[in-house]
This record gives sequence, structure tokens and C-alpha cells, in this order.
Amino acid sequence: MAQQAHAVRVRCHYQRAGVSTPIEMLHRFRALTGTRAAGQVLDIGACAADDVLGYRHVRSLALVGAPRDVRCARTDLGPVEADPARLPFPDDVFDVVVQRFSLCCAADPRAVLLEVGRVLRPAGQLLFLEHTRAPGVVGRAQDGAQEILRGTRRCRLNVEVLLQVQLAGLVVRLADWFWPAEHVRVPLVLGIATHADQPHQREPGWLRAATRWVGGG
Repeated sequence: MAQQAHAVRVRCHYQRAGVSTPIEMLHRFRALTGTRAAGQVLDIGACAADDVLGYRHVRSLALVGAPRDVRCARTDLGPVEADPARLPFPDDVFDVVVQRFSLCCAADPRAVLLEVGRVLRPAGQLLFLEHTRAPGVVGRAQDGAQEILRGTRRCRLNVEVLLQVQLAGLVVRLADWFWPAEHVRVPLVLGIATHADQPHQREPGWLRAATRWVGGG
């Protein structure tokens, strides 16, 4: 189909449902990580070689949750078999953590984000691309679908990504939403988060109004 030429498949709900994520968002996220990921970098959830080939400024790159073909894409990778909620790294070791399509697969998304915050240096950045719960009627539809799927091994459809980031003690500095036209039930959110500092601390409710909406839908 012509539409397939403009999309690639990713893991989690999109892959299992046979739905393609817009390649525009993957390109945007790879451009973001290619320019911002520098120094000591942890990548959680890389699912294609292109996800790691664009890193140009890293001193070391650790991979968690990457398939074999991704681990073989570069000679300077340090693949680690680990639960993202129990990372085998010391505190404050990474300049950047890159996370994609992994919170929905976690039993406790906040535990994963707490671990990210623990290993992220005080001036570090979290770069993330996740599918998320939408606001309003679409979000309520996601909640209903998740109830039907309760107890299955499928990923969760209704993780409120921005809220979970905030509750883990991080501050969202950028949040761009994208609504894939062919599957509006599960929008995407691309973002940047850092450790909190006094001028930027907010109540969790702030997150519901502080996003910038982009894309179709």
C-alpha cells in the first residue's frame, strides 16, 4: 500500500496491532537525539539500527532493551540485559537518557522514570518518544480499551506519560503531541525532561495544559 511507504513499524501497541507509526515522528526524534545526545548516553528501547546510528557526539553509549540487530549496528555500544526499573548503573552517571516506546510495557512506569532520574546527572536530559493517554473523550476510550485488555500481556494503552514524568520528580521542558490519522486512539508524545529546579517546579495538573499540539488528527 502507498501509505506503508511513508511509515515504519515500531514495538508495543503499534506493532502488535499492525499499525504503523508515522515516520515523520521517528525522523524528528532521531534528529533530536542526534543533536542533543552527547557524552555518556543511555538508550532504552532502540528498535532499529537507525535509532543508534545517528548518535554523533557520544563518549559512551549503553543500550537496554535493544534487539540483536541494533546491538550489532555500532562497534562502540555497550548492550546491557536489564530491567529498566532496576538499572545496573550508579547514580548520576549519564548526561542523556533516550527512551522510546518503553513505558507502556513497564509494570510500573513511574519506577522506570525514577530509575532514569537516579542515573541521570543533575544537568542531564531525558529525551522520550512514547504513545500516551489522550485527554478528553479519546482518553476515556483508551481507558475502556485498557479495561478489556486487563490481564493480557499487551502493553498499556493509557499511560499518562507527561504526568508520570512529573510524578517521578522530573520536569517536562518540551512536549509535542502527534495524532496518527489512521489510529487516533493512541497519540504520540515527543518530549524533553530534566531534573527539577525551583523556578520550574509545577503541580502535576500543569501538565494537562502545558503541551503543544502538533501533527494530524
